[in-house]
Amino acid sequence: MNFDQIIKGILSKFARSRIVFWQDEDHEFTDQIDDIAVLMREDGIQFLKLGNASELEVKQLLELKQPLDKFLLYSNASINAPKRDWLYDIRQYASHFYADSSAIILNELGMRMEFRQDISRYKRFFGNKQRYNKLKKLLPENAGKELLELALIAVLLKVETVSFSAVIHQLFDAYANKPEDATQLLDELEKYDLAKPFWGFVVAEFGYIEPSLWQCDGISDNDADKDKQPSLHILLIKLLVTDCFQAIQSAGVDAVTSKFGQSLSAHILPMKVDRDIYDQLSSTLQGKVANSAAKRAGIINFVANWRENRTLASSYNTIASDIAAELEISSKLAELSHPKKLLHVETFKEADQQLLKTLAKDLPAFTRTEVDDWIKTRLRGHWCVATENFAPMYKALKAARHFYELKEKHADGFDFLSCKQMYAAYTEELYQFDFAYRVFCENCIELNKTDGGDLLKATGLVDDIERLYVDWYLHDLAVVWGKLVDNESLLDSWKLTDVNSQQEFFNHEVENLLSNGPVKRVFVIISDALRYEVANEIGQQINDEKRYQAKLHSQLGVVPSYTQLGMGSLLPHKIMTSHLGTTVEYRADGLSVHGLENRNKILAKHNGAAFKANDVLNWTNQEGREKVRDLEVVYIYHDNIDAIGDKHVTENLTFEAARNAISEIKNLVSRIINRLNGSRVIVTADHGFLFKMTDVTDSDKTSYGVKPDGAVEAKKRYVIGTKLPATSYYWTGRLANTAGIDAASGDNAEFIVPRGSNRFNFVGGAKFIHGGIMPQEICVPVLHVRELDTKAQTKHAKQKVGVVPLNSPVRLVSNIDRIQLLQTDAVGDKFKARELDLWIESPEGMRMSAVEKVLFDSTSDKLDERKRNVSMKLEGSGFDRNLSYKLILKDTDASQSMATHTVTIDLAIEDDFF
Repeated sequence: MNFDQIIKGILSKFARSRIVFWQDEDHEFTDQIDDIAVLMREDGIQFLKLGNASELEVKQLLELKQPLDKFLLYSNASINAPKRDWLYDIRQYASHFYADSSAIILNELGMRMEFRQDISRYKRFFGNKQRYNKLKKLLPENAGKELLELALIAVLLKVETVSFSAVIHQLFDAYANKPEDATQLLDELEKYDLAKPFWGFVVAEFGYIEPSLWQCDGISDNDADKDKQPSLHILLIKLLVTDCFQAIQSAGVDAVTSKFGQSLSAHILPMKVDRDIYDQLSSTLQGKVANSAAKRAGIINFVANWRENRTLASSYNTIASDIAAELEISSKLAELSHPKKLLHVETFKEADQQLLKTLAKDLPAFTRTEVDDWIKTRLRGHWCVATENFAPMYKALKAARHFYELKEKHADGFDFLSCKQMYAAYTEELYQFDFAYRVFCENCIELNKTDGGDLLKATGLVDDIERLYVDWYLHDLAVVWGKLVDNESLLDSWKLTDVNSQQEFFNHEVENLLSNGPVKRVFVIISDALRYEVANEIGQQINDEKRYQAKLHSQLGVVPSYTQLGMGSLLPHKIMTSHLGTTVEYRADGLSVHGLENRNKILAKHNGAAFKANDVLNWTNQEGREKVRDLEVVYIYHDNIDAIGDKHVTENLTFEAARNAISEIKNLVSRIINRLNGSRVIVTADHGFLFKMTDVTDSDKTSYGVKPDGAVEAKKRYVIGTKLPATSYYWTGRLANTAGIDAASGDNAEFIVPRGSNRFNFVGGAKFIHGGIMPQEICVPVLHVRELDTKAQTKHAKQKVGVVPLNSPVRLVSNIDRIQLLQTDAVGDKFKARELDLWIESPEGMRMSAVEKVLFDSTSDKLDERKRNVSMKLEGSGFDRNLSYKLILKDTDASQSMATHTVTIDLAIEDDFF
């Protein structure tokens, strides 16, 4: 501050008072004071240097002799205590001028002069112009001591905001990358006397304290305690172990093993526990950590936010993994073997690992509802996102438990009275065996890409599911179905009552829509080898969308169930004929059905056309509308599953192809409705397929020795020709009986197919097959999709499940307390899941707890299985038991409404231990 600034500053004080005190205890302006006195007198201001006269004389002068004059009272001595200061009362109403460096800094920072000592304490910090300029940008006006110290710390740690959260995360991030870097940052704080304030903030936020280190005004300065100073490493351990232990407690565990308690208790910040647990842990907890329940709630919230923050999660993952290894968390959690005890533990990935081990080892011991609920919870957890193997492993386990449940329902095998009954059973339930097996294998394949499937293999689960699917389900299904087919001579008249035949597809499905309603154009997606269970999944996914409605039924596929015959059967025709030459050719009303060009000729007679799926997806909107504008029937040929599965080099990718087919067909449906102005889409297939993951063996083969005389086309699952041999090892039949072929207008073609799921040969791949009469091959899906108008959308749309507290009013008796919520409806055909954000508010609308995100998606019909315990973590203290607080239930979908319920907070004893 230069001379002119000093004069200007002094004169500005006289604008508010006639008496101004100037304390210059550091003697910074002794050489200039005489010149200043002259200038003051020129402005009519009396200048007095305290100490040259008694304080009583000065008091008389100011108040009795010259009560209207202006006085500048200068002193470079310390001020006496109030009882010995004759001028104390005058100091209270007079103004005070400061011209030392601390005062200058305070003026520039916009802070009150009462913080001069705090500025003086950190003079070393202000010696650097760059640091000082950064501070001026960060520090808000009228900051107090705590905000100043936090800002100083933020500048030193190169944090861009003045917040403890930003500061601590900067340190944690440095620690995660290299612990020595974090140590250097703490050394930097120590260098500028900011270590004590920093650890003070840590205590205020987390209650973290080490024994014998803290005095009432900060960290001990005793050199003997230097090796016991607070540690970032120990802080991290305490935060994570506290979070872990609280999650175990929230699961309702009645006791924690002594091994877990004794080894980790020193790192657990106190929480509400059962008395026997407390007896185990109290000796190591007392005097070790702070005992504020409010701090514990804040810690749980802090750790959760750290873990869930995309930017910060990387540091969390590294630190959590290192601490888990150091403390041997895996062996500790192994003591808590039941899945419920680990269900809410997200602190360490070892909780997921232990849960996965338990489920994989004892999966049938738990009900499907339990497993589904547990897995839904874990799939939303942090480590399923951070660890690539966890999600597919959980999904595989869920599918395996589904398979086991189906097996339990049919423990006595399959028993049906007729082919029609068994076929109906397949479309209603048995197809789920194939679905569960496909999803299980699909996720196992995903795990194998990263060597993550060892656990499922080691527990024998992979072998068990494969054995049950191949040796029990497929085998027994084939035996029962084969007997019924033989008993009813079904291959002599390939029809089932009330089930449409595939060769009648155009008349029953397409022509009906065009002739019996306002539909002007029908789109037909034919996906090669789209199995019934795959189409069912497509329909379920479409029905989850508000704008569309999908309805699935089936048609009896032709035999042999292979592409050329199936594709030909789906085309419009009156007469279908077969012609045997070097190969088999099928003709619809005299026109060949083979190839896109020929199919276009057939469809053109019905004002239709055929396109490839890839071409449709690549059309521009205008191009697509022009191509279909004048058409009534549009056939779109999609080939993914068969293209992959029917080749030896790629057949192992069959289930991945099925997953891709689901996505592609949904895209096609969306493209047709949204861009081609289509309102009706039919999804169907030429045939289904059989597939198993294990290699085929000789037992999977039905041998006919050499190629039969009269055979024209011989594939691994069927032979077509004339005068074919007949034995008990395979079925024989005529295409006229099983595919509606007109023998009078063409050749009287015959076929043979192996019994069960066997093959004739293994050429061209043998795991993926079709051509026979197994339900998976001949139960052909017909999925009708239509766009809904606004009124129909409202009617069709599933409502979200209701959620209410079980007790009203809700009562909380600790800072971390559980409330019970009931999902009033089961997720199903009429209701869909609801995700809620929950928190507690004061009557004035101030948030008083952490926000909990909870998904209510139970499909159970039992009320007890739709109850959810939610841990609420209060923030702050001083709750009034006589006030009515509010529990807010807000749907995460912004368009949904919000519900409130009354809450009473009665923290009679906030300290859960003492």
